Amino acid sequence: MSRKSVRFGSFLRNHIDDRDSFKKWLQLGMAFENFRRKYFPDRDRPRFVNTVNHLALEEVYHAVKGEKTAWVNLMNPSELLLSAGLRPVSAEGISGALSSMHLEDTAISVSSQAGISDSLCTFHRASLGVSLRKLLPPPKLVMTTSILCDGNLPTFKRIAGEYDVPFILIDVPRGRKQEAVGYVLSQLKDVIVTIQEITGKPFKMDELSLRLSYERELINNLEKARLRAHDSYLPQHLYEHMNSLYVLHTLAGDPRIALGSRNVAESLKVIPENAKRILWLHIPPYYDNELFELFSPNSENLVVGNELMWDWIYPVDPDRPLESLAKKLVFNPLCGSVVDRGEFCLGLARDFNVDGVIHFSHWGCRQSSGGVPFLKRLFESEKIPFLELTGDCVDHSSQGAGQLRTRVEAFLEILENRR
Repeated sequence: MSRKSVRFGSFLRNHIDDRDSFKKWLQLGMAFENFRRKYFPDRDRPRFVNTVNHLALEEVYHAVKGEKTAWVNLMNPSELLLSAGLRPVSAEGISGALSSMHLEDTAISVSSQAGISDSLCTFHRASLGVSLRKLLPPPKLVMTTSILCDGNLPTFKRIAGEYDVPFILIDVPRGRKQEAVGYVLSQLKDVIVTIQEITGKPFKMDELSLRLSYERELINNLEKARLRAHDSYLPQHLYEHMNSLYVLHTLAGDPRIALGSRNVAESLKVIPENAKRILWLHIPPYYDNELFELFSPNSENLVVGNELMWDWIYPVDPDRPLESLAKKLVFNPLCGSVVDRGEFCLGLARDFNVDGVIHFSHWGCRQSSGGVPFLKRLFESEKIPFLELTGDCVDHSSQGAGQLRTRVEAFLEILENRR
């Protein structure tokens, strides 16, 4: 997320052809940064943000070490894995980590040489390249859901095949219908059997209930902050929004994130009177770019909310853990139609009292980009200005920095003129 990350990536590039040397230096560097974020967090950042930043890096660090990890997609029921002593790591997060060091091109190139289509999302192409090149140790298993992305099944299945580890798919029907809950619930029961076979240990349902109690505490704390969001905001850099969406999806059952969220409502800052409040839809770029400067948390242009920090929230019941997880998957707003997504995002815009909406359409993500015309009409019908930016969240060579800045500055000027 900084020049320091890019410098470290430049050093690692010298070792990219020697996998053992690359792994050694990567592990050493991430161990140092993990230690720093854990024990010497940034003093000027809210406790919740520091916790998120630490856990986002630690998640990838576990993958680098290969310690009881499971590669998962963003919409995976990772509470099951945490309850079994496994460490979920977002495969997309691995791609993002490479991007922050400007090393994603190496993994993407490996995928291209293996015949992977250039039209596939670069999050997937980079994570595939990592598995094809064996840049990281093998996970214990690979697990994904069908939610959000049609590329999940072939990508994650290929990753599992390259590492020769078990592959688990949870099929979640689209439509957010009650009748799908039983179907998903039966799959979760099968997943538990598979996890028991992989770990060689009985699955403890009381541990899962405990994990859901942590998650419920986290949800309650975040909802308290959301109630204050009409005139207050949590100061976050764009890359910290990215960290939050990874951590909140994959580690919601971790007690550390629940603990770190306990004072999140009190750490909000009052929104300055002259500030322009932005709701961010989809995912921001992970590499250092022009947008980071434009939307600094101390600037007049504030990203006060992002779509993927809130979609995962469901009122889980620790007394009915498996059914709660099934419903959480089925009723995710992104598991429905574009109308469902629009209603969800419009609710966020109202809660955060935004002045405008920016949708970053990541190249290769057809589902998200395909909904933009509907979302644009919806927000503009509510007199909320809407801007679509197109680019790549992973491939830093495709950023088109000057064009992004020009379009965003023109949009911000529109917002200023509306006052």
